[in-house]
Amino acid sequence: MKDFVSEQAVPDAAVVWRYFKFERLVAILKTQSLWFSRPFRFEDQWEGLFPPSYLRRTRQYADACGVSFEEFDRDFRMRLLRHRYAHFVNCWHLSDHESDAMWKLYALAKTGIAIQSTVGDVNECLRPHNSGRVIYYDPSHDVRSPTIFGPHDILCKRNSFSWEQEYRFWFDDEELLERIEAGMEFREEDLSPGRPVDITDMQRLMKKILVAPGASDEFIEQARAACAEHRMRWLGNLIERSYSDRMWDSFNR
Repeated sequence: MKDFVSEQAVPDAAVVWRYFKFERLVAILKTQSLWFSRPFRFEDQWEGLFPPSYLRRTRQYADACGVSFEEFDRDFRMRLLRHRYAHFVNCWHLSDHESDAMWKLYALAKTGIAIQSTVGDVNECLRPHNSGRVIYYDPSHDVRSPTIFGPHDILCKRNSFSWEQEYRFWFDDEELLERIEAGMEFREEDLSPGRPVDITDMQRLMKKILVAPGASDEFIEQARAACAEHRMRWLGNLIERSYSDRMWDSFNR
């Protein structure tokens, strides 16, 4: 089956969420930055890899034309190295509303935090080199791109992850890209796991802060106290309970 994949335009006003543990909020308040990781550090071992059909179809083309696949193979290997190692990525959940699954997977327990922002404001406050909505594909299908310019490999994930509704922001590691293009070798263990990126405007980035469903009053006060401790009392005023905590009866009034 042929599947055509292409980057999907997302308006600046689109709502995005970042879910994490309370300790991460404290780190953000302390450093006023967000952490961007290299793709090879993510749990998904396919991160940064292009759809398998790209390689399969190119091999078939080389065989049909009677040309050596060696040169193509070299280009594909360099492509893999670029997108798996030479980017710093930060992932958000694209949705107009909260996600129970995201709370359970990334925030954990009743001491989780979720930041609500928009695509445009994250781009403005972090100034990444690029950003885009993740494209989910079936690895068993004949996945094709309508043009030779996209989509970016960092945006390709298997359809088993489609529930994440992910939107990504990333920076390039220019120095490592140059080394890869020059054919210079490197070792994973010698690479930094990622890099912090300064937030230029905390108030613009954080539209709302929600605490996990079932969070105690004590935890809410702990989160507000952390904001006050880092001279961001205004941020504490943005903290709200999860929409999921509303009782069934409240919707009948």
